[in-house]
Amino acid sequence: MTQLPADPEGINDERAVWGRAAIEFFQDVTGSDDGDALGDLLSDLMHLCDRTDAYGAFDEMLRRARMHYRDETAA
Repeated sequence: MTQLPADPEGINDERAVWGRAAIEFFQDVTGSDDGDALGDLLSDLMHLCDRTDAYGAFDEMLRRARMHYRDETAA
């Protein structure tokens, strides 16, 4: 098993559960299989960002997500 990064707030397991719930819902709606679901979801989110200003540019949101992840896994 891969060693997990630090979890200073003690809720990264819960965050992973939220992520899995989002993917499972996406799979229920689209029929995407386990091997493709995450990539398909990210691709669809890119399309969404292209079509609305509500969420911002995908690359900016990905940068923000990486920053949040770094903060959430800082030792």
